Amino acid sequence: MSARPLGMAPLARLLARRDDDELAALLTSRPDLLRPAPADFTGLAVRVQSDMSLRRCLQHLDAAQLAVLGEVAAAVERDAAPELPADARTARILAELRARGLVFDRAEDEAGSADADATAAADSARPTVAANLLGVLADLPRPRRVGETPLDPPTAAAAATVPPSLVRNGALAAVTELLSAVEDLLGVLAETPAATLRTGGVGMRELRRLTVARGAATKPGDADVGETGWLLELTAAAGLIDLDVDSDRWAASRLARRWLQAPRHRRHQLLVSAWLLAPRSPLLVRGPHPTARPAPTLTAERQRGDATTLRMRLLAAAGRLTEEASSASASDEAAEKPPQLYTLRMPDDAEPGADALAGPLLERLAWEAPVPTDRVSGVLPPMVREAERLGLLAAGALSTFGRALLDGLAADSAEEPDDPGSLARGAAALAERLAESLPPLVEQVHLQSDLTAVPLGAPTPDLAARLDQLAEKETRGGAPTYRFTAASLQRGLSAGWTAEGIRAFLAAHATAEPPSSLTTLIDDAARTWRGVRIGGASAWLLESDPEARQALLDHPELRRLGLRPLTEQVLVCDASPAELSRTLKGVGVAAVDDDAPAAPSGSAAGAAEARPAEESAAAWSLIASPWQRTPVRTLSADADPAAVRRAVADLRAGRGASGAAAVTEDSDVVALLRTAVRSGQPVRLHRVDTQGREHPARGVPTALNAGRVRLRTAGGEEAVLLVHRITAATLDDAASTPEPHHRQEAR
Repeated sequence: MSARPLGMAPLARLLARRDDDELAALLTSRPDLLRPAPADFTGLAVRVQSDMSLRRCLQHLDAAQLAVLGEVAAAVERDAAPELPADARTARILAELRARGLVFDRAEDEAGSADADATAAADSARPTVAANLLGVLADLPRPRRVGETPLDPPTAAAAATVPPSLVRNGALAAVTELLSAVEDLLGVLAETPAATLRTGGVGMRELRRLTVARGAATKPGDADVGETGWLLELTAAAGLIDLDVDSDRWAASRLARRWLQAPRHRRHQLLVSAWLLAPRSPLLVRGPHPTARPAPTLTAERQRGDATTLRMRLLAAAGRLTEEASSASASDEAAEKPPQLYTLRMPDDAEPGADALAGPLLERLAWEAPVPTDRVSGVLPPMVREAERLGLLAAGALSTFGRALLDGLAADSAEEPDDPGSLARGAAALAERLAESLPPLVEQVHLQSDLTAVPLGAPTPDLAARLDQLAEKETRGGAPTYRFTAASLQRGLSAGWTAEGIRAFLAAHATAEPPSSLTTLIDDAARTWRGVRIGGASAWLLESDPEARQALLDHPELRRLGLRPLTEQVLVCDASPAELSRTLKGVGVAAVDDDAPAAPSGSAAGAAEARPAEESAAAWSLIASPWQRTPVRTLSADADPAAVRRAVADLRAGRGASGAAAVTEDSDVVALLRTAVRSGQPVRLHRVDTQGREHPARGVPTALNAGRVRLRTAGGEEAVLLVHRITAATLDDAASTPEPHHRQEAR
């Protein structure tokens, strides 16, 4: 008895001999077998050895399991015993492969044979595999065997370490630059939305325009254009921009205005949450050809349903490597230094090469899931670059913010790691860590005689907005540089500033007296500016007493209404006259209403006043990506325990009919039918109907497609048979006239 590959009939018998726990383990490890639930063991055998199910199962094997499986398959092909180490680790891997329905023991099927001699018994103890698995393994990019693949996962224990300060500073710099870049892009889109192509998406010409407008480059290259495309994808995934169906342009959304006023750690939290959930391919990938330019952005072609899983796999592998290296360090000082997990080589002027990503991180990913890693190896380098832009990775190591994200996910270990709720809480934990690490915002600027202003750190949103109105931003980052020009000052005058207001603003925020060159430029700009100022106001009040007027302007309740001076005696505000009157009475000031009746109490001003100033952390984490409106669906990775129990019970109920079908031949049915179709040879078939009854058939197969075989009988009739109901097939060497066979397609 040799360990030849299993055909469908013996495979069904082996599955029927498994107990309930073993069947439940099989269905749990391969949940695709439950969609739909198999009606009998013949149907289960067809599913277990089908190409699609086997390929899905191989996606979840690590390198050690794949190497042992490859060794067993090679031994089955040469009809010999596999050369496997006789240790507990190999035995454990074989048990895992048996539980998944990838490896079987012939001894299970031949246990009832009393005539088997010692040699046959030894042969029957050899592990074997389903016949279809041999072809599936042959299609893998790199066959793996024991001895060529380490059975233990790679670690970063021997890798070089990175100074923690370098990782921390690199991550903080990346976060600051990203927030500044998104702010600039939103400012550009607020003025001129991005036009789309007729075929959809934002094309190269529009990307170049946006790149120049946001000040990234005056003559943008492919790298600059690709950066703008990435920012567009990120802001769209966060809901900061949306597509206007009327104009077919991408413009800043309402959320963008709230985002610009939010604290930095909350802004970053929304971007990280959007990146984790977006079902989009890595946003830095160029076109399909190696010499192609960056592909159009915001197109449907960038949809990728497994993007969230890939990102979480990447970060989780980095977290495991970092934790293992820290645990293996002999000293506490060495344990605090993160290991260097990767080296990234992505030139700006060329497509990344085969060595774009190297190091323990890639080795660990390739060991934990060899089959999918081979398939996605081209998108891993840009995905790592995206994680660096978000501050999750820095200097080749996992940053403290990336570890905070993983710690937040670990707190919800009962849920799926890529569950939207779990990802939202992980992003919130990252934001709290970032808030502790970011330097405080500043309100002071240093004015220089060359007409530039340099904040003493990261400016507050209010200071940055005012400087953007009055000056041109020359450099980006944590402490940007602004330059005052005649055109920029006149732009500020058109926005409502006055020369006195500009000088008062600079005096309040400058570290020293403004230089004379700047004050002269302000006066010249005001003198040469031509225009009128307009504005809006919902209510006004008249107060001639200067002290009472100043008291009204300083009162917090009135300041919330937007109360401001218009002339020396007239003050205006944004609230309705009725709202202003109620507020004045509430602070003890009598008011006479000279206008028409007030607006309803549910006015927009009242609603804006009632809105809370601060929002919770949950408000800045997405639970669903805006891109999920498109039809992208993925199967759940887990099987429902209740569905597994029901499927096992249903299989047991039909075991007598389907599991014990009388079959005398053991062959690869599909391979034999293909051979018969090519050669035109007649075959003898055994098939099982829905009631478990066996029917023989003889004829010449003429076609094999979509799980069906077309059989021409002796009488010239043609029958269409379902392949998964054929339990055995042999070539009819006698070439006798096939018996008449009436068409009876099994369902």
